[in-house]
Amino acid sequence: MAATDQAENGWRVFGASVVGKSHLDKGLPCQDAHAHVNAGESLVAVVCDGAGSARHSELGAQFVATTLAQALARRLEQGASIEQLRDGMLRESMAQVRGALEEMADNHGAVLDDYATTVVGVVMGPSVGVFFHLGDGVGVAQLDNGSELISLPANGEYANETYFLSGERWRDQLRLLPIPHGVRGLVLMSDGCMPFAMGKHNAALYAPFMSAVQNYLRCMDDITLGEQALAQTLLDPRTHQITGDDKTLLLALRA
Repeated sequence: MAATDQAENGWRVFGASVVGKSHLDKGLPCQDAHAHVNAGESLVAVVCDGAGSARHSELGAQFVATTLAQALARRLEQGASIEQLRDGMLRESMAQVRGALEEMADNHGAVLDDYATTVVGVVMGPSVGVFFHLGDGVGVAQLDNGSELISLPANGEYANETYFLSGERWRDQLRLLPIPHGVRGLVLMSDGCMPFAMGKHNAALYAPFMSAVQNYLRCMDDITLGEQALAQTLLDPRTHQITGDDKTLLLALRA
């Protein structure tokens, strides 16, 4: 989802979702999605990864990413603070989006689990922010002091299990991570990017890859061309040797 006046609130945002090799081979669509909205001086960004076993997960991922980003932006535009979102409004917005997703499922003769998707997102104000995270994927805040604040993935009992917004216990599995001070960059990614975008044990961004990508995008005057270049990077055949999964990478850079 493109946003207008991308540098108006101090952020330039680049995002791309691309289909993985395993889905290409099977003729399946990309089940990842991303969205972002500028809301005054704040930024809302969301990345969703639809469950591979769910019939309509690509629709669920796109619906949740877009609708949740818009819902949180409306909260901010109506005067909500980051603290109010963190203390309850964010969960309320997610519950409303989940309800709308269930209504869409009912209208199409499906069930909520057919649209199962993870969620990793961020609301960033002028100084403070918060990550919200349900399932796998990663969120990284690059702080002004050079350190990184990382919202890590959470999986279930088994390696290939994770948590989805469609799950009955989604409220218990939702994690919030406050971002307490100045940020120079934000990164959201689905788990398909983690093998080459995150370092060992997910302790930090993998600098040889991420620094090159961010430095290139900082030189791009045209957001659309930057996003096209980012998509081509994620589609590079060399990534197929690392992962066959769909890949989404969203980067927000201070303008």
